[in-house]
Order: sequence, then C-alpha cells, then structure tokens
Amino acid sequence: MKTATMVDIASPGIPESYFEYRADFSEPIFEVWTVPNPLVYSLFSTLKRWNVGLGDVAWNKDPSSYKDVQLTFNVPKMNAIVRVGLDAATFIAVNPDWSKAPALVELFEAAMSGIQQTARVEVASQEIALGMHVTPGERKFGDAMAKLVNTELLGSAQTYGISAYREDSSLVIDKSVKYEGGIFVRLHRKFPATTAFTEVAMALYKDEVKALELLGVQELIQE
Repeated sequence: MKTATMVDIASPGIPESYFEYRADFSEPIFEVWTVPNPLVYSLFSTLKRWNVGLGDVAWNKDPSSYKDVQLTFNVPKMNAIVRVGLDAATFIAVNPDWSKAPALVELFEAAMSGIQQTARVEVASQEIALGMHVTPGERKFGDAMAKLVNTELLGSAQTYGISAYREDSSLVIDKSVKYEGGIFVRLHRKFPATTAFTEVAMALYKDEVKALELLGVQELIQE
C-alpha cells in the first residue's frame, strides 16, 4: 500500500494503517515461563539482526491474570512489535507497506521459529486483521459507496457503509471518523495452523486489493 503524505493530499492515500497477526498455541507454554525466561534470550538473539536492544524489550506491568502476561519486543527498524503470551504470539506492524512485505515476513517467520523451538509448542490456529484509513484526494468516496448499497431503500446520505461476514473472513467498509471524507476499512481472516506465513500475506494482499477496488482506488496497492 502507498502512504499519503502532507504534500500529496490531492491524491488518494492511506495515511494510517495497522496490521496484526495472531497465532494461538495448542497449549499454554507454562514450562518455559520461568525466571529467567528462555524466550527472552532466544528472541533477543534472533531479533538482534533487526537492531533490537535491551531498551526494546519489556514485560507488561501488573497483569490481572495469566491471560495478560506478555513479553514484548519492539522492532523500531521495521515499525513492528513481537508479543508473546502464554497462549499466543502476536505480531504487529504499524503503517505497513507492501514494498516491505518480504522483510516483515522474514522478521515474523524468524520470531515464530524461535518461539516454537524454545517453547516446543505447536500452532493451533492463525488469524490476521488489517485496519486502514483511506483518503479520497480530490475524489468522493460517497459515489463509490452508493454503488454498493440500495440507495432507494436507504435514502440519500453523505456516504454509506457495508460489511460482509463469511465463515473464515470479514470485510467492513465505513466512514472514517479521523479523516475528513475518508473511509475506514477493516479486513479479518482466519487460517488453519498449517498455512505458511507467505500464504497468509498473499491472502491479505488479495483482500486489500478487493477492498480498494470497491472504493475505486486500487492504484494504492503496490505490485
């Protein structure tokens, strides 16, 4: 995806986006959650090549339950976060760009490999979510959204929203409350445990292309 800039406000853009991947473990990793925690050494060693330092590693303070216990690694070089809990691993990328997708895939695959080797745990299921604000530039998204609904039934409006829910995925397109004239898109998809991360990324790419096509701004996707 392309990111809008302050200078390029006349063109459509994606000024803000958020990607999250979650892998649920087959069972809680109690055996490695000790002091010292072997995951700290394993992941720190793995992530050093992305310039992760001691100041980028943190525990959440005062968790109210075991569900809230988490170890977090910030990866500033990639604008990403690797987070591990007792029951799942979560990878986050802020304002991801498809031109950097191979590097993010490499980062997340290396982190997951380190987690599985250290904790000796299997992945039970996977899911991804992408939220993004899309700005229209000189266009109006109201026209594109009007084509997706029954305007005779709903009546005239500034813009419209739609949602589609399937067994393993969902799509929500609604008015952005943060950017004037913008649209907020949320994509969510679940995957079997055996699905490779590259396949997960490709599925997300296709979902994003489809959503941006509905808005008429598919040029925002970088090939």
